[in-house]
Amino acid sequence: MGPASPQPISAVAPLVLASASPRRRDLLRQVNLAVEVLPAEVDEAVRAGELAVPYAERVAADKARATMARLASEGHPLRAAWVLAADTVVVVDGEALGKPDSDAHARVLLGRLAGRTHEVVTAVAIGRAGAALDVEASRTAVTFRELSARDIDAYVASGEGRDKAGSYGIQGLGAGLVTRVEGCYFNVVGLPLSRTLSRLVALGVLPAWP
Repeated sequence: MGPASPQPISAVAPLVLASASPRRRDLLRQVNLAVEVLPAEVDEAVRAGELAVPYAERVAADKARATMARLASEGHPLRAAWVLAADTVVVVDGEALGKPDSDAHARVLLGRLAGRTHEVVTAVAIGRAGAALDVEASRTAVTFRELSARDIDAYVASGEGRDKAGSYGIQGLGAGLVTRVEGCYFNVVGLPLSRTLSRLVALGVLPAWP
């Protein structure tokens, strides 16, 4: 018999992940946090003239507020929960790239990233009813190798990047596109784990970690 699995670490009050992303859920569970998942639906369109960091921070905050409002409804069992929301964008040439709306769009996005360095910004919002919302963005630089049209077509055909900012996933087949990561790898996946854990402890959401 192998060693017993550690017990999940519980927040002082329940912790709700306001995201449908299985990657963020899995990252939190990877570091043994007990979380409930309650996705938020918000407008993620980039506003005219909106820069990447303010955009990501706004969307993360909107997700958190939408979920907190949902939890505040009368009788909701998680109404006292802490809420964690996040939004990730890929930035190239100063432009925030969202998720592709088609395979043709995905090819265009990957073509812009090929052979150069881009930035991944993930904003994380943490709050609960009666407390100020804490929002912070983290940045990571990612460099792609040169990609041929065949490389791009094959990766797009895999379907891996269809629901991801910039049209790639670094934790899957997309790892083969990347030659260098400067900063937090997990930030590229969708949640800067070390920084998020530190903030959860500092805000009193977690008594300690680990």
